[in-house]
Amino acid sequence: MKGKTLLIVFTLVFLIGIPSTVSARDIIVGSGSGQISTIQEAVDVAEAGDVILIKPGTYVENINVSKERLTIKPETNNVFIGPKDSTVATIILSNVGTTLTGFNIRGNVIANIWASDRSSEYQINNPTHITNNIIEDGGVVVQSESSAVTISGNIISGYGIDVACCGDYNEITNNEVSNCSTGIYVYDERNVPPISGNKIRNCDVGIHVSGLSYDLENNEITNCGVGVLAGETGGANLTGNKITYCSDCGLKVTGSIESKGAYNNYFNNTVNVKFGEFEETYVWNSSRTEGTNIIGGPYMGGNYWAKPDGTGFSQTAVDANRDGIADSAYAISKKNYDYLPLTAVYNPVLPVFDFTANVTSGTAPLVVLFTASGTGGSSASWLWDFGDGINSKHAMNATHTFTDPGTYTVGLIVENSAGNSTVVKTNYIVVTDSDVVVPGVPIADFSCNVTEGYAPLAVQFNDSSQNAASRTWDFNNDGVIDSDGLAPVYVYKSPGTYFVNLTITNPNGLSYKIDTITVLDGSRDDSSSGSGGSSKRGSSGSSGGGGGSPEPAKNVKVKELCQVFITNGKEVKFDFTKKATCVVYASFDAKKTAGKTTTIAEELKGRSALVSELPEGEVYKSFNVWVGNSGYATPKNIENSEVCFKVEKSWVQEKDMDQASITLNTYRDKKWEQLPVSLSEEDDEFLYFTAETPGFSSFAITAKAADIDKGTETGSNFGSEAALADAENIEDEPESGTVQKESVNTPGFVAIYGLAGLLAVFLYRRK
Repeated sequence: MKGKTLLIVFTLVFLIGIPSTVSARDIIVGSGSGQISTIQEAVDVAEAGDVILIKPGTYVENINVSKERLTIKPETNNVFIGPKDSTVATIILSNVGTTLTGFNIRGNVIANIWASDRSSEYQINNPTHITNNIIEDGGVVVQSESSAVTISGNIISGYGIDVACCGDYNEITNNEVSNCSTGIYVYDERNVPPISGNKIRNCDVGIHVSGLSYDLENNEITNCGVGVLAGETGGANLTGNKITYCSDCGLKVTGSIESKGAYNNYFNNTVNVKFGEFEETYVWNSSRTEGTNIIGGPYMGGNYWAKPDGTGFSQTAVDANRDGIADSAYAISKKNYDYLPLTAVYNPVLPVFDFTANVTSGTAPLVVLFTASGTGGSSASWLWDFGDGINSKHAMNATHTFTDPGTYTVGLIVENSAGNSTVVKTNYIVVTDSDVVVPGVPIADFSCNVTEGYAPLAVQFNDSSQNAASRTWDFNNDGVIDSDGLAPVYVYKSPGTYFVNLTITNPNGLSYKIDTITVLDGSRDDSSSGSGGSSKRGSSGSSGGGGGSPEPAKNVKVKELCQVFITNGKEVKFDFTKKATCVVYASFDAKKTAGKTTTIAEELKGRSALVSELPEGEVYKSFNVWVGNSGYATPKNIENSEVCFKVEKSWVQEKDMDQASITLNTYRDKKWEQLPVSLSEEDDEFLYFTAETPGFSSFAITAKAADIDKGTETGSNFGSEAALADAENIEDEPESGTVQKESVNTPGFVAIYGLAGLLAVFLYRRK
């Protein structure tokens, strides 16, 4: 009996010494009592295997994922992440095994997962996944010796995908990349899976590989400078790629290592290939074998060689037996031949197709995605006519911005070797002025009496939306509906930057607008009262000043947009050629590549809603200039900024203004600052001035009367600000909570309780 007692006690002690296992948790970030409010907080309390679920909303923070094997994803959708500090990456994955999926992200995502205690094998056994995200003004960067990172299904604009040296099995597949200096850059990587299925457009270089030889398969590259650059000491093996409408060349081969070559690709560029000194080493065809090639022919062999003007070799070659392979070789250069070039003569069938738009009406500027469908063959080319004087994107799917109100007829011509077909949709796109209501379409908009002040800060909001059947307000972006009223008042008790989200709905859909309220720490003084600070530039799901402007649409008299590709180290000039506003151009020297960027010039009806008062002098015009997305036009990205504006001579004469007193005022740090101007030219109607400016935001053109005694009181025509709102019915801000732990099981305790029960029974029976 004594031996049995000892055995049971020993077993009990042994089991108590075994740690209890805790299953993976779901950690919720966002709205609701008892929840964590930031993603970084959730990462800090997480453990390996946990799933971090993010509720809908906008999260402004820089996140360092230092824990391993976490899954971070939206609970449903509509999760936006932007950097609090735009000088560093928005998200850094600094440990292995993270899955980051399903987000809208502004800024860079960096995978820096190498450490002295993490071998390549350890990283491969704990793979990292960056998938199905929309990344704007940034890209994905995999740093040196980081391995097993899968970058797949992302939509990226602004920076691209950059994979540094010495990693293993980093996979780049099925991404859409646009408006970057380099779409995909891979340098000196080991054991790289094929770079495949990616769609790249509007980049200086589509894909750049160097250091070793890489396989590029089934990628589509269009409207770039160079489609593929196989550079330095490496090469590229190309199969099944479509490289079209690149301005410099489709493929530039400068590598010194012989590679397997290229076959079954579709080239359609004015210059398809440029070689370095090793051109004779590059191979352009496989053996002739049965199988459907890239343009639908019955045999695999070489490549299809086209030019946009229809004079390419494959477009004009003889194919007597109509097997889809030309009867003669194609001399790419004096030292290099494609011996089995493809042709399309075997299939003289006209394309049959149609196209649709994701939206057919809205306010200017209206961004529309056009999608073509039907049969035209892989060798088809697409010529779009958007009805506003802008033609041809040379792509099956095209995005176009309609900047002016009007009704537009859109046409598409699809051409293949058999000829062309045309579809025209008359009065297909209807664009209205931002002040005009589109029947039935909800357009969210709101204003507030103050956007910045000291805590506690009472803010009066006013819904000015159009076609709203219902509305919800979220005053601090925690996912909790705070009000459904037309003119609610809210008190912000704690310092910080808060995102206000108004969402309106009707049977035709929903629209939302997001803006910011800044609450300062410290005592309120007289200078902080009223409708003081300038509005921070928020993001909007529909209206506002339109297209990246925080100015209320009702205060915009007229606006004009201009798009330019911004490249580091080059002068950038946005010419407003339609002469819709008093702004002639805006220019600067770029210190950072931003890709294709839109700048907005908007002439205002009165004083800007973003300033507290008018500058001294007689105001001729108030206007705003917004460059790209919020945060780009800063001293770290641009320098030598300049604005050119014009003033009517008739105004100077009628108002008896002193021409020498005309100046440009810029609104900075809550006050007006005068900028020196110089008269650059004049014509019969206008005086043209230029001014160096520290940045782009709200401006006012002023002058003084020739006779100073005739001076008018500043701002006399614009009225006074409304009084502060009554805050008796102020709603309290919900308190932040702690982490909600779900699915937490402790089977170890169950075992302990069971053994304790057995021991009690045994001791009882001994009595």
